[in-house]
Amino acid sequence: MCGFGKLVVIMAVVMLAISLDKACAGDPDMLQDVCVADLTNSLTVNGYLCKKNFSEIDFSSMAIAKAGATNNTFGSVVTGANVMKVPGLNTLGVSMARIDYAPGGINPPHTHPRATEMIFVLEGELDVGFITTSNVLITKHIVKGEVFAFPRGLVHFQQNNGDVPAAVVAGFNSQLPGTQSIATTLFASSPTVPDHVLTKTFQVGTKEIQKIKSRLAPKK
Repeated sequence: MCGFGKLVVIMAVVMLAISLDKACAGDPDMLQDVCVADLTNSLTVNGYLCKKNFSEIDFSSMAIAKAGATNNTFGSVVTGANVMKVPGLNTLGVSMARIDYAPGGINPPHTHPRATEMIFVLEGELDVGFITTSNVLITKHIVKGEVFAFPRGLVHFQQNNGDVPAAVVAGFNSQLPGTQSIATTLFASSPTVPDHVLTKTFQVGTKEIQKIKSRLAPKK
């Protein structure tokens, strides 16, 4: 093969690698200027159908303008500004959220299967961290004005160990990143994960598993 032919092959491989990496990094690329989500249509195909008529309202929201109520079990609340709140985000591959923490509040260990997350501290200070697939904990104490990134799919958490409320704004490279809380996924699913699976997994007795399930069960 001549030198030029080899160069063409190398460039083709590089471009393929870049395109594959891009495809795996976030939501698929859009194929038109806008595709405002038709949230009234029950039909979805890896996203929402585009509605015919849209306006500036579809690209705007005050969803995260105010602090959320943190008077709950974990002392934190996540308020999303995703495609469900901002229909114009459909196919754009981005979204945001606001997370508020009471003193001592925690956003428990969880994952986002479809997005990397970056947070910006609005108020207060937080202890944050994520765990790699090699079970290495990466953790840091972050303060007002600081940013911190959590890689896509990895288990991570944030906790306010201070005496005053804290708040962050989070950015995601997905219009709907999804969230799986480790504790509620395992102990509050419907139907529930069998006790024998959890006792074997956590090396504890059935009574301990049932106690945790009762505390995490949705309030009726």
